Formats: sequence, C-alpha cells, structure tokens
Amino acid sequence: MKNLIKILPLLLSLTLMVGCAGEFQSTGSGSSAASDSSSDSFHETQERINEQMAVDAANAAAQQQNNDAMAAAQQTMNQHNDEFNRGMDLH
Repeated sequence: MKNLIKILPLLLSLTLMVGCAGEFQSTGSGSSAASDSSSDSFHETQERINEQMAVDAANAAAQQQNNDAMAAAQQTMNQHNDEFNRGMDLH
C-alpha cells in the first residue's frame, strides 16, 4: 500500500503528460492560435509537474524526519530498557 502511494503521483503525472502529448498530435501545426493554445497547455502541464515534484520532495523530507524521530525514540526506549535490565540484575 505504501508503495502504491509513492507511485501514484508519478503515474498521475505520466498520464497527464501522455494526455497532453495526444492533444499536441491532434492539433498539429495549424493556426498560430492553436499553437499558442498548445504552448500554453504545455507550460501549464510543466508547471503542474514541477509543483507535484516539489510536493513530493517536501513529503519525502517530512517522511525522513518522521523516520529519524521514530529511530531516535526507539533508541531512547532501548537505552532505557538496557538501564532497567542492568538495575534488575543488581537485585
């Protein structure tokens, strides 16, 4: 499930790019208005992809911070348990 969540934004971005590529083929090299529309569509798509990549990078950084915090908490718990167990050995 976690792998699907990681792959989903990539799949959506690829789907969007493929859809826009189909639009470019269907409009061809007609009038300049069609060309401007295709160019605008391409730039909008590129902006959305860039925004999604920025969101993905921010999510990855947040996930890494969470992983680091969990590892630190686990290490603290392990140290506490080790100290507790050493104290029990003295009795």
